[in-house]
Amino acid sequence: MMAFVIGLGVGLLVGALFAVWQMSWFRSLRRYLLDAMDAIVQGRYDVRMYEYRSRPAEIAIFRHFNRMAERIQETLADLSQERDILRHILQNMTTGVIYLKSDGQVQMVNHAAERLFRRPVEQWKDRDHWTVFRNYQLGSAIDHALLFGTPWSGEFQIRDGVTVAVRLVPISAAPRMRNKADGRHDVLMLVNDVSEWRRLERMRSDFVANVSHELKTPIAAIRGFAETLLDGDVDQEAREKFLRTIYEESLRMGNLVSDLLELSKLEASDSHVDPVAVDLYEVLVRAVDRVRPVADEKDIAIELPREQRLHVWAEPDLLLQVFLNLLTNAIHYSPPKSRVCVTWDVLVDRVKVHVKDNGIGIPKESLPRVFERFYRVHKDRSRASGGTGLGLAIVKHIVTALGGEVGVESEEGKGSDFWFTLSRLDARP
Repeated sequence: MMAFVIGLGVGLLVGALFAVWQMSWFRSLRRYLLDAMDAIVQGRYDVRMYEYRSRPAEIAIFRHFNRMAERIQETLADLSQERDILRHILQNMTTGVIYLKSDGQVQMVNHAAERLFRRPVEQWKDRDHWTVFRNYQLGSAIDHALLFGTPWSGEFQIRDGVTVAVRLVPISAAPRMRNKADGRHDVLMLVNDVSEWRRLERMRSDFVANVSHELKTPIAAIRGFAETLLDGDVDQEAREKFLRTIYEESLRMGNLVSDLLELSKLEASDSHVDPVAVDLYEVLVRAVDRVRPVADEKDIAIELPREQRLHVWAEPDLLLQVFLNLLTNAIHYSPPKSRVCVTWDVLVDRVKVHVKDNGIGIPKESLPRVFERFYRVHKDRSRASGGTGLGLAIVKHIVTALGGEVGVESEEGKGSDFWFTLSRLDARP
């Protein structure tokens, strides 16, 4: 009996010691697991649990933990890579992107938005949208999008000559706020520069209006004189005068249509211009031969530079058109018995050609607009000479397509100097 009691006591003691040891092992394992998980919480995703001198049960736990940690690390690496790609795309977009938190403060802005608004990112981050944009219509639309999730799109001018199209895209803030009962929204703001589109629309509208106006005058004249002739009560002298006017107006309409077609053809073939080496003096002589009869009628002398083999990069027919338009313009606005002088300056890689006259000149305020379509400095004189108002516009379009520049220097009453540049090529045998 005594042996049984002693054996029982020893067994209980051994069991108690084993239980204490097990408790200590469990606390040690628990502490090890907690330390490893705390490390992951702190962002140390490379933490692993080692199996050295571990029990089979521990090894299974450690291996499961390590697989979990590896999976987390791989997932975060993939997310980080995707984030970097998206950030790179975002920063290289031509569309301005601005992200507003539900409290109305700017959270993120890309480079395109910085350039559009000319405001560095430091002046955006964590600032209220009212202090950044300062536009009542836009600010009100942003507030509605933030509070009620109302999308909006519109345009406004951020500075002179710059118009932007803005689109507001509400995004529910619940996932970020972890409060699905909260109705607040974040807002993604997309901004595009539409200044050039609006400018082209205005140009197209003005162009149609100008063409209509230019055609209205000759059409009215032709109709009026034709109706008078149809009445029959017109003497021979008046009949000849009316017919001559009808003929001149029809020529003017034909010239206008031809210039419009020429300008349209140039605009359509901008990307198909194929410049070659062209002898500048040879093309100038061809142009002078074409306009000499008109110059002789007004007793206007055309002076040319000394003959030399000078090659430029251009298309012969287009360069001929430039010379014809500039020479014709100079002759029309020069008084009888004056002269038109053509010269050029040979620069390092370019040639600057001048067409000078001793005509009536151009007022200072009109100089910036002389190359616009249908713009006439002296409207009555231009129409009387048969001008369409498109000649200088065609010159500018051709020279620009050939990679050159065009300009004018003039003083009212003392004549004008129209010039253009072209790329120079080495002289060829």
